[in-house]
Amino acid sequence: MPPLPKKVWTRCCGVPETSNPLDEALLEILKDLKLVRQNDSRKINSPGPFSARFDQAAKSTRHYFKLLILLTSFLVVGIFQETLSAKEHLFGKPIAEIRIHGNLKTRSDVVIIWSELKIGQTLSQDMLDLARQNILDIALFKQVSVEAESDDGRVIVNIYLEEKYFTILLPRLSRNADGDVKIGLRLRMHNLNGGDETLHALVEKADLSTGDTSKRYRIKYDFPQYSKPYHYEFTLGESTTNTDDDGFLNVVYEDIYVVSIVRDWHAWFTSVPLTLTTSVAYQKIRLRQPYPDELDELEAGRFNRLGLRLEYDDVHIEKYRRYGRYYSLRYQQGLDSLGSDYESNITEFEARHYYRLNTLDNFNSRLFAGYAHDAPFSHPFYEIGSAGTLRGLDKESFSGNVLLFANLEYVKGFAKYQSFRGSLFLDIGNVYDGLNDIDFSDLHTSIGLGLRWKAASFVEIDLFIDLAYDTETGESKVYGGTSLNF
Repeated sequence: MPPLPKKVWTRCCGVPETSNPLDEALLEILKDLKLVRQNDSRKINSPGPFSARFDQAAKSTRHYFKLLILLTSFLVVGIFQETLSAKEHLFGKPIAEIRIHGNLKTRSDVVIIWSELKIGQTLSQDMLDLARQNILDIALFKQVSVEAESDDGRVIVNIYLEEKYFTILLPRLSRNADGDVKIGLRLRMHNLNGGDETLHALVEKADLSTGDTSKRYRIKYDFPQYSKPYHYEFTLGESTTNTDDDGFLNVVYEDIYVVSIVRDWHAWFTSVPLTLTTSVAYQKIRLRQPYPDELDELEAGRFNRLGLRLEYDDVHIEKYRRYGRYYSLRYQQGLDSLGSDYESNITEFEARHYYRLNTLDNFNSRLFAGYAHDAPFSHPFYEIGSAGTLRGLDKESFSGNVLLFANLEYVKGFAKYQSFRGSLFLDIGNVYDGLNDIDFSDLHTSIGLGLRWKAASFVEIDLFIDLAYDTETGESKVYGGTSLNF
């Protein structure tokens, strides 16, 4: 234990007062103890009622107990100061080795890449804090700590990890507020091969409120290449939908295949690298038989396109919430050279902000704007009325080729039950036929409340239930799922 400050012991003898709170508290107890001993010698040995002697003894015991607490505090503070001083002694020296602990599946070399630590870097506290946050942002670990130590004069950085469960098979059985009934299975496999490769697979059958029935599957595989500045994404899926349009029965077959190449772009004007994604998509819709001319709902064809997306992702992950900013600009162009029947182009912008109001609460917002010029398949490209756009509205109640909406959400955390959070939200927006039809006085609005539960032991599992109220119609709808809307 570090020695008590000299001024603590000498103040009783006339040394000037100190401003240290621990010293002040200890000195007051020492002064009281001195008086207690004097009083004890006079009162306990003098005749008097037993209760008076008992009270005096109890008072003395309380003072000695306070002194024990103060001495323990000095011990804890001293150990902390010695540990901090030892770490500070390493600051300014080069890192000689990085050691990974607790990674049962994740490869150590990949963890070091995520941390952005390098052998030879000059050690600092900011560097250790940043490495910890970088690893947390991968969202594969429940707990992460990064510490430095000295080993024969060499600076060793130790990274301690507690991994999440990387594979989960979710049964999909739901009925939403629109009356859609879906049953199926969703498989999520993260950190394949110990390097954050991911596989998402969905098999589903649905009976929709519109009277349609559908069956579909979709598989997505993300394959990072850490030795190069690229990673790749592959998506494929098929769906079969039995439609009932004004009594006319039809079957719509849709095939979708997408290959994407993603690369980080380190720009001088941003604090984090931008991400540039180039994709080639093949989408085909087939009809069992053509629609009657009077319906004019949908036409068969291919929309093969080239896509570009630029992202700024400065969103960071804590155990039960996020903070930071995200911006995305996306452009898709149908090309005749790729075999497309449509030369449609689609431009979309999205902005998401996650603000920490205090240690528990957040204010989150999302703004989305999209425009489809010469929409493919002779069908409006956008619709509103779902958990992903405006909650509380009937599904597919409004459609068009221009979509504008905003989601505002206050999220309340609970100190005793941090995995649970309450939510108050406001959704506002609309769809329009074209750019010239945009009218900001014509907006739909819904309000609501919800409950979220973060399954911290699993990757990307956030159970939620929302109750939304349409301010125009007075109707309310309930939504639920395993992934947050934004």
